[in-house]
Amino acid sequence: MSSSRLPLLLAFGLALLWLGAPSRAQAEPRFAIREGVHCAVCHINQTGGGMRTPYGATFSQTDLPSKRIKGVYLPDMGSFIRLGANLRLALRSVLATHTRLGDDEFEQAASSSFEISEGNLYIQAEPIPGHLSVYIDETVSPEGASSREAFVMVYGLPIGLYAKAGRFMLPYGMRIKDDQSFIRQQTGFTYADQDLGVEIGITNHPVQASIAFTNGSGGGFDPNIFKRITGSVAVAGPFIRGGGSLSYNDTSTDEFKFRTWTGGGNLGLRLGRLQLMGEFDWIHGVTDDESYDQYVMYGGVDFEPFKGLYLRFRWESFDPLLTLKENERDRFLFGLSWFPVQFVELRAEYRLNRDIPQRVGGNADEIIIELHGFL
Repeated sequence: MSSSRLPLLLAFGLALLWLGAPSRAQAEPRFAIREGVHCAVCHINQTGGGMRTPYGATFSQTDLPSKRIKGVYLPDMGSFIRLGANLRLALRSVLATHTRLGDDEFEQAASSSFEISEGNLYIQAEPIPGHLSVYIDETVSPEGASSREAFVMVYGLPIGLYAKAGRFMLPYGMRIKDDQSFIRQQTGFTYADQDLGVEIGITNHPVQASIAFTNGSGGGFDPNIFKRITGSVAVAGPFIRGGGSLSYNDTSTDEFKFRTWTGGGNLGLRLGRLQLMGEFDWIHGVTDDESYDQYVMYGGVDFEPFKGLYLRFRWESFDPLLTLKENERDRFLFGLSWFPVQFVELRAEYRLNRDIPQRVGGNADEIIIELHGFL
């Protein structure tokens, strides 16, 4: 890590830790920050993401769009069953790149491709409304059908207690939608990464806390007796939401030792039409041969000039090996997000990527145009 980054890293980390608590926000943490609430207000999953509650479905149709077509649709299929869906179609263009290190030159040609980054169907059955839920989040694209989440949850217990068992995303960090972001990709807590186990927690405003015990093998067979432990605590208020998370995973076998500790904090502030958010994570790993340390940082600004339109800026940094100097990677994102009517979001983003010269792909800028339909 370069010495010029140390003051920024320390300041960023102290600012987050000053607010204390570990946390996990929902798929769009900017809305949790804007409203000063926890994930369970808008999502069936108490720790966020996936299918929306009746309140979340109403909010997405009345508070988000620039223009609301008359009426509010709630996808109820009778008294005990509800449906939902998300589909994201994008055109991703990678710009031609040329880098140089001494006498060596590296090039990457331009490319452009349509892609489906998310295609999910949700179904919830409530045999005991408000207390017992059977939930399935099924991925249908881009790589074929598979269960992203499938669990039974007991909730609405005294003081906001809940428990769930099955396959689910782990309660760590701001659950932003971009799985390519450093804070999701490098920590391993993405929408594509789930695990099997149990989770217990409490959702009682202004506090939300969760702890999960899972296989630690990405939903597969656990090769040892150890279980991954992942926990989070969040505090939300009218103008601020913040906290942190911690995870320990030991996947060691008789032949190979591998342990990881991941911990960090996040913070969100609302200043009128402006939302600020940030996250810092530290990753420490131990193998048979060596130990290593990494860090990731994330900062974002969203400004809503008028209802339904958000101007967005993101900055990310990742140091893959702190013992190696001048090895950091940076990204800058400039974009907008527009909800013209209910059920529809349009995004346009320019990503400025900066990496060491020999990793030419890490220096290729991107333009992303996305159509998001949701229910």
